[in-house]
Amino acid sequence: MRNLPKKIVVMGATPVGLEVARQLTQRGQLVSVVDDHRSDVDKAISQGFNVEQINLQDDDELRRVGIGEDVDVLFALLNDDASNVFLVISAKAIAPQLPVVSISGSRDTIERLYAAGATKVIDPYRISGYKIYELMHRSVIAETMERTVFGKVDLDIAEIHVEKDSFLHGKYLDELSLDEHYNLIVLGVVDRHFGDHLIFATDPRRHKMDEGDVLVVIGPEEAFARFHRDLSEGDGDEAPA
Repeated sequence: MRNLPKKIVVMGATPVGLEVARQLTQRGQLVSVVDDHRSDVDKAISQGFNVEQINLQDDDELRRVGIGEDVDVLFALLNDDASNVFLVISAKAIAPQLPVVSISGSRDTIERLYAAGATKVIDPYRISGYKIYELMHRSVIAETMERTVFGKVDLDIAEIHVEKDSFLHGKYLDELSLDEHYNLIVLGVVDRHFGDHLIFATDPRRHKMDEGDVLVVIGPEEAFARFHRDLSEGDGDEAPA
């Protein structure tokens, strides 16, 4: 039987919120976007998004968009950390079992969001120096959040340093197929040939893995454990199946 699409509400007509809404819609989910800032709503509408303005501090308004009734997942993706915390508290008070995904701009807010009842907080500090805003603009983040919420998988993000004797050395980024071998998704790579900045996997250039390069990948903890084991035991020729 074909799984029915989820009904999702994205709170926040921000660049992050709109990108998540777009990607989840492309995956066949039923997505509604709401915000309480007229300027953000108007800007989103001008870009072709269907966005509704509501008072996010009014519980009746939250119920009207489906919180506590038929919404399967809520994304709290406002620009302001305090607003996200308040929104999570309000939503969980109405629907205690509702899965809520949010993002954080600081370490302290991560703890507050979880204390408020967030199911998953996307933590930018799990990647040294890479901003969540940049990552959220890539389709892979919407995919991983979808896996986290719908598949109940606890995902981690990690940097994998390429060693000379590993099976990663000498391989091109598009040849790794880590999603097939390990259920790991490559966000991007720090290709030393081009500098010290993260280059996202969607970049059209082919990137050859050399010693000193860094892969940034995301996936479940058990997949990382198997991947690191194979890295330490690998023969340097190809990724284990």
